[in-house]
Amino acid sequence: MFIPQHEDDFPSLGWGLLDWFAEYLPSPRDPSEPLIFVDDQALSLVEFYRLHPITGQRVYRRGYSRRSKGKGKSPWAAAWVIGEFAGPVRFDGWDANRQPVGRPWGTMGDPRPWVQCGAVSEGQTDNTWSVVHYFLTENDGKAADALGIDPGLTRCLMPAKPGAKLEPVTTSAGTREGQPLTAALLDESHGLYESNGGVKMAETLRRNVAKLGGTSFETTNSFVIGAKSVAEGSYNAVRKGAPGIYADEIEAPREIGGVPVDLNAPDEVLIAALDVAYGDSWWQDKARLVADMRDPTTRWEDSARFFLNWNVRSGEGWTVVSKADWSARMGAAQSDIRGRAGLAVGQEQLAAALGFVGRREDGRLQYEVARQGAGTRWLAEACLNANKDTGKPILYDPKSPTAGVVKDLEAAGVELEPVTPAQWLEGCAAWQNEVIHDGLVHLGGQALTDAVRLAESRKSGEAWVLSGRASHGDICALEACVLAAVGAREVVLVGAGPRRLR
Repeated sequence: MFIPQHEDDFPSLGWGLLDWFAEYLPSPRDPSEPLIFVDDQALSLVEFYRLHPITGQRVYRRGYSRRSKGKGKSPWAAAWVIGEFAGPVRFDGWDANRQPVGRPWGTMGDPRPWVQCGAVSEGQTDNTWSVVHYFLTENDGKAADALGIDPGLTRCLMPAKPGAKLEPVTTSAGTREGQPLTAALLDESHGLYESNGGVKMAETLRRNVAKLGGTSFETTNSFVIGAKSVAEGSYNAVRKGAPGIYADEIEAPREIGGVPVDLNAPDEVLIAALDVAYGDSWWQDKARLVADMRDPTTRWEDSARFFLNWNVRSGEGWTVVSKADWSARMGAAQSDIRGRAGLAVGQEQLAAALGFVGRREDGRLQYEVARQGAGTRWLAEACLNANKDTGKPILYDPKSPTAGVVKDLEAAGVELEPVTPAQWLEGCAAWQNEVIHDGLVHLGGQALTDAVRLAESRKSGEAWVLSGRASHGDICALEACVLAAVGAREVVLVGAGPRRLR
């Protein structure tokens, strides 16, 4: 039985494996130095090898790392597959201090290790396989000799353990059903689809690993929402509460200090967002990344996906209103307008937004996102400020995920006003009409524009309404503004009022 050393302590074979890496493998930047991961990489390994404190069984049967491009996923993955091939990754009991001890596969009656690195093509397997070859052959093959590994260009063997194999595989290699694997890596799983055989390969490798009680791991950038990649499937499985899946994923925040993270943001805001996404990866030049993000030939969606680690929607979107119409409605803010606030919580309460809509002197409505953030913990304070700023209750849809936070907000003293299904239906149609016929001005925030681009609808009788679930993406910024507009259309333009919500 494990004896914790401090309050947050848990048993893991990861600590021993980190020491093993430092003993045998060279740094990818300087082969004269040992392989030592930065803190967030090391802690990810420790968490993935977490054990049950009594039985010593592995907590996670599979996992994935969805991190920004250039975060260091390939060296981490290369070390991991070598560790699964020759390192102390099998629980072998507790030492005298009641800490876990590991042993390699192929000992104490365990099967010989058989590890596969799967990708859609040979070119993609090189992402990890080239680093595997480097780790083993650098310094005149010091690591390979010490570990008893024959490091071939297409396969690694262990002469002392006949049958032990570490090899790259691709989706074009045909069926691999039934192969008794001890570990499997799915490299670049955002590019594994049904159409290229990636989904079938992932399913097969996971079944093969399960036969021997092994583990599988994916490395991925953020994925294209709705394309049904292997990465998207794993992401959704975690959100549905599937047990035994480890998720290493940190996205850049959508706003920094109240400033939306988009191309209109100052460089220091974009750099602060990148600092969050890249964590301890000191080797990344954030200023250079910002320059690439601002390059006229770079699509914002690509920057958001690869650098900020945001999942993006497939296709151009713009199915509810046209991109041209929405772009034409962008304008400068008019201050001192009266208006209403709307609240929308996204699917599974992963995000929420407060919208503010008020009527301008020319009669058009001004739409803006007052605040958007991850989760819902920040809502009470922000909503109380919105009540104070507008002097009115905040509008919300009781048929939406927002209903799940109403009791807590009301207990905190927030004043809320539900809209009826008829009001919501009319509000969606009115917003679309305002976009088409120049009845509104928006301030160009990226969060609202992304939501408009991603928005999909569903039928409601003979009409339609916006649908967060059908959109497969976060459109709560748009929903919050459409709700606010329901009340703002009733506001008479008399005197001055607050220009912004806090």
